[in-house]
Amino acid sequence: MKTLCLILSLFISITLVAQTIKVKEKNADFSVAQNVNTLNVDIPYAPQDYVDGKLKKFFKGLGKHKESKNEHSALMVELKEMGKIPFNAYGYALSSNNDIVTVTFGFDLGGAYLNSKDHPEKFKVIETMLEDFASSTVNNWVEGVVRDEKKVLNDLEKQQKDLEKRKEQLEKEIKDFEKKIENNKAEIKDNLDEQSIKKGEIETQKKTVSLVEKQLKELR
Repeated sequence: MKTLCLILSLFISITLVAQTIKVKEKNADFSVAQNVNTLNVDIPYAPQDYVDGKLKKFFKGLGKHKESKNEHSALMVELKEMGKIPFNAYGYALSSNNDIVTVTFGFDLGGAYLNSKDHPEKFKVIETMLEDFASSTVNNWVEGVVRDEKKVLNDLEKQQKDLEKRKEQLEKEIKDFEKKIENNKAEIKDNLDEQSIKKGEIETQKKTVSLVEKQLKELR
């Protein structure tokens, strides 16, 4: 029931996800730098381990990927939209108290970390990329939930069909038993009638035997 409510909530709000997922800037730390400008995006619904898996795939897509203490990095990344100078990318995911996973990204352009004030054009490129990443992560997770719930539904429907089939089988057996009972009752009635006749035949035969024995004695 809890999962069903979650799915209904997801479908009601899924059209709003793209609107609510926005990149925000703040200062944060990475293993290689402290208090630098970062790009942060909140990913609702999906659990952190799922987001971590998608984040790892995202960084592998950028270039040579490394992971240390849940922090991902890709060095000497080259993107046509970002110009000819390669850059380094860093990122990690953390869950907040309200179960929303926040992914923090940092992009070292070489002496400065990407920010909207100093690098507006490049910022827009990365902003779109990160929002697409977050949206696709949510959508993929929801699709996975739907697939799992459909599988559960299919299993339940199969169990229902099995129950219906078993009911039909039992009903047929009952009808067969009822028919057998009626046949047995009729056979018992015939049997009793035959027993009555047979008892009469036995009494008659006893008298015949007794008479023959008496005649035999008289002959002796």
